[in-house]
Amino acid sequence: MMLEGHGVVKVAFHYLETAHQGWLAVRRKDHGICHVRSDEMTRRDEDGEPLYVPLLAMTLSDQPDCVFLVMGPEGGEPPLLWIRHFSYRGAVLPFRRVDIVGHEGRIGLRNLLRSSLCCTAQPWNSQGGVNEFLGDCNHLMGWEQFQLHEVAATEELQRLGEDMAAHFRMFPSADDLEQLIDTYEGSHLVWLLDAMMPVAAWSAVREVGQRLLERPSLREALLRQAGSSPWRDGWQCLARWLEDRESYPAAERGCPLGDDVLTWGQADAPAGFIHATLHAARASVKPRKRVCMMSTIRNEGIYVLEWIAYHRSIGVEHFFIYSNDNNDRSDLLLKALHDEGVITFIENPVQPGMSAQTKAYGHGLNVLPNILDYEWCFILDGDEFITLAPSYRTVGEYLQGFSRWESDAIALNWKFVASEVNRDGLADLVRPLTQRNRDIVSRGGIGEGWRLVKSAVRPGRAIQSRPHHPVWLQADRFTYRLSDGSIHSYRNPPPGIGADPAFADGGHYEDIYISHYYYKSIIEWVWKYARNSGLDGAMSFGVERYADYWANAFICQMNDPHEGQNENVLNRADGLLEEMVKLRSITAIAQAENIVRETWQERLLALLDMVEEADVASRLKEEWRYVLDPLAEERLGSIPLHQV
Repeated sequence: MMLEGHGVVKVAFHYLETAHQGWLAVRRKDHGICHVRSDEMTRRDEDGEPLYVPLLAMTLSDQPDCVFLVMGPEGGEPPLLWIRHFSYRGAVLPFRRVDIVGHEGRIGLRNLLRSSLCCTAQPWNSQGGVNEFLGDCNHLMGWEQFQLHEVAATEELQRLGEDMAAHFRMFPSADDLEQLIDTYEGSHLVWLLDAMMPVAAWSAVREVGQRLLERPSLREALLRQAGSSPWRDGWQCLARWLEDRESYPAAERGCPLGDDVLTWGQADAPAGFIHATLHAARASVKPRKRVCMMSTIRNEGIYVLEWIAYHRSIGVEHFFIYSNDNNDRSDLLLKALHDEGVITFIENPVQPGMSAQTKAYGHGLNVLPNILDYEWCFILDGDEFITLAPSYRTVGEYLQGFSRWESDAIALNWKFVASEVNRDGLADLVRPLTQRNRDIVSRGGIGEGWRLVKSAVRPGRAIQSRPHHPVWLQADRFTYRLSDGSIHSYRNPPPGIGADPAFADGGHYEDIYISHYYYKSIIEWVWKYARNSGLDGAMSFGVERYADYWANAFICQMNDPHEGQNENVLNRADGLLEEMVKLRSITAIAQAENIVRETWQERLLALLDMVEEADVASRLKEEWRYVLDPLAEERLGSIPLHQV
């Protein structure tokens, strides 16, 4: 084809055959690239749709050092292609082409962002002819070589190729990207921008993000072709919220099932140009408030009110709580708290195998705009409590002092709180957990678990989060500190574990730490394992979960000599109780908590009957069976209800 100023540019499309007679393909269900044996390529699902479609490699004669991996657009929405352990996602994945000497048409695929890494097709095992395609190999040998087989292009592919030949450029400036968005009249804008995002300077992407935020017409031109991605919605939510921060309803969009795309691929890999610019724009928002909290909670309704009241008493201003599949009726309590403006409750539906936490955190840090109004966001679970030294009245005071260091996230050490026997039976379940469980488990009682951290993060700076630490964009600057202000370097992980921000090299507890009420009591330990299995605790659960490792984990902390009482929490009882009284004075909240308590008692007693009928004790080592002895005492009586 003739292009002004460029001459003839040849565009070609190819299938990629591996060096072991397999093919690179795209899983239709999640657009992950995989290595598929020839006989597997024709497999179809129960509706007759193919499970895999061939991956295509696009080549341009004026970009001989590049190859672009695509899935044929065919008039559909831009797909989010991704590769396991690879630093970028998008409708087009560009690579540096490495021609294999002595093998015409055989190439390697090197990472344009990290030239030391290339892609590899994993071998198949005996159970199937499909395996992962990985992006983190550091050598170029047989499994890393691919044969190009040229194929005829459909009309849609040909138009994409023509657009790529006309508009793609290496190292585009912010002006180049803006002009493309402003003037492009075809249907492949997202493909073009996704192809150029990895080869653009992050400063250019950041600048375009700011321009999109400030120029509605430019933003609308981009989003017209964005499809129905969460990042498109994220841009629209952000723009609407900035128009009126006070009235924008945080839960308006929700976190629908389709947002599982937030969990695909590597967590620190931007999902194309729209996601990258959205992240840059969110980072530019100036917060007006100090502290919020984000959490995923499931079947923990009996503890929710204390957890919220305690953190309100130490200065947490708002809570963004995601929840799914509750069968303790805690949705009613979360909804009542939401209606009173105490929390933002966001329903987070998931399917089997889907991570509720990753999906929720991805939504909160990429789509939800209201969280950006807070300077810091603590990401904690419902059994974790911020614990301050007595010199700090509120967590805001600690953060004010911490501000003398430039930082984007803070790693907070854990302290595990030991179990207690509920001497007053079921009635003890409604005593404040932070008051009935008093002793701290020593480091020796939990192995390397004492080195785990939880985190606070500036919400505009994180692109995702794991349960223990935020995830940030590698192209951008990010400073992660320990709670004493020193850099969190995580250079000395526990034996057998690679370098991981989830683990600190040491412990810092002087000013702040997280009290983890993991064990509670034996009756709650039984409930925890039924609940955490995702099964219905009253109707069916796997008694195989109550095994030796379950008993041993509880016994180790129970028999630990302990390092003393958790005074820094115990001494905050007055503030906690005052907040709990305030919340329970709201009739709708007290009524909802009563329903949770009734449901808990019914289900818990049914579960204990099943444990007895299954003779769980006989499944444990004889010397560990005493772990169940307190159950007879702890199940006596009933859970009291509020008088409303």
